[in-house]
Amino acid sequence: MSGLLAACAFPRIRMFFLMWIAFVPLLFVTMKSDLKDSFLYGLFSGVVFNIVGLYWFVPMFQFNTSSFVQTIIVSCALWTYLALYWGVWCLYLSFSKNIINKKIRHVVSRNIVMIFFGACMWVVLEYIRTYFLTGFPWMLLGYSQFEFTEIIQIAEFTGVYGVSFIIMFCNLCFYFWISTKKSNRYFYTALLIIIVIAVFGAFRVDKFNFFGDKEFSVSVVQPNIDQYKKWTQSYKYEILTTLKKCASDIAKKKTDLVLWPETVFAGFVLEDIELHDNVKNVTAIAGGFNILGCIYNDEEYKPYNVVLSFENGDNYKTVHKKNHIVPFGEFIPFKCFLAKFFYALKQTGDLKKGNDTNVFDNGKICVGSAICSENFFPNILRRFVLSGAKVLTSHTNDAWFFDTAMPYQHFIMNIFRAVENRKTVIVSANSGISGIIEASGIIVASTPSSKKVLLRGVFFQNDFKTFYTKYGDVFAYICIGLIFVALTFVYIPIIIVYMD
Repeated sequence: MSGLLAACAFPRIRMFFLMWIAFVPLLFVTMKSDLKDSFLYGLFSGVVFNIVGLYWFVPMFQFNTSSFVQTIIVSCALWTYLALYWGVWCLYLSFSKNIINKKIRHVVSRNIVMIFFGACMWVVLEYIRTYFLTGFPWMLLGYSQFEFTEIIQIAEFTGVYGVSFIIMFCNLCFYFWISTKKSNRYFYTALLIIIVIAVFGAFRVDKFNFFGDKEFSVSVVQPNIDQYKKWTQSYKYEILTTLKKCASDIAKKKTDLVLWPETVFAGFVLEDIELHDNVKNVTAIAGGFNILGCIYNDEEYKPYNVVLSFENGDNYKTVHKKNHIVPFGEFIPFKCFLAKFFYALKQTGDLKKGNDTNVFDNGKICVGSAICSENFFPNILRRFVLSGAKVLTSHTNDAWFFDTAMPYQHFIMNIFRAVENRKTVIVSANSGISGIIEASGIIVASTPSSKKVLLRGVFFQNDFKTFYTKYGDVFAYICIGLIFVALTFVYIPIIIVYMD
């Protein structure tokens, strides 16, 4: 039940309010079970959560491997790995319950400690999942609240992890409210926290809505090029015709900024003279300040997934090399015959990882442009802002995942990047979802998935620096520090005494 309720809080079902009570059923069985059973309950709940929420692994792997058996094996392995974090959290709660019951006599104090440290531990596990094994920060609890605009405003200080903390804190409060049957203090505590944060958030939404000094116009291209055609040479001119048509539509009402998706020009733009000329031609037709994705070889002939800036058909001005490359998508880890044979992935490159956060600046607009999975990682976006970006863009190709929940789940991460940095975030996706998100986290325009669309709109840029932009994941570090102190000075000594 917990896994199902939590998954239903995310797109496409979008019943975000379920997340505030989703973990109560799991807590009931966890708090009454031994260590082994608690872990297994958490693991099983996590598997259900990931199967329902990340079902799109199946069509994506099926497309890439053309093998149903390999698809099921790899999908189950990923779902189980992600479920381990749920199992570890339940194991921690069960273990903590036994220790806290021995150390603290007062029942209310005992429960308060469980609530606080239970929420801290969840944040620690989410943070580890964000970066461990190249990271997979998908469906963090906080992301489910993308429509609860007021509550997510704390991300300006805590990042998405602060929203996850509040959600888990309230789930634990509701559990103790129901399980104790005598005291309403836990219910009122959770309710008060939600109300206070929402009221604070309402003021912040009002302050940062359409926040900036000057208005600029933007055209966002969503060409919806079929993934089966994208890297096939026989469709090269058909795709180019589509892109020229998009550029002609933009030229009818020229805009200050033109955004194209990730690898919209499939190939090595700077080495392929014909392709380079076509890019210059397309950007000249569109006019304005163009930012587009392609593949790029550096001076040492190392390939990168990049975005380039062009203006009015001139040569490219600046390049940003993707900082996070996707395993088994853009490179194959553990390079050996077995890995290549087992995954048998189509269209897998051997790209290199960049480390720059170059800003595209034409003298009027200062843009920090993330490529696909870079928007998973808040630290990359905040580094763009620290490098001088006054507006953020995201360029992606989610056609790999077809019309599933994945493009929606991917898009909502940009809402948090907007709030964290108080910058407008503009998304250009090959097949969707594209859109414009205000610094307040409000979506002012978005496109349907799997449709060819030219989205026009306006945006503001600003040079405001938030607490999160300046200091990053301080909140997550505090949670890690508290758990470390608890383990070092409370749990481990008790374990040693017990073993003796």
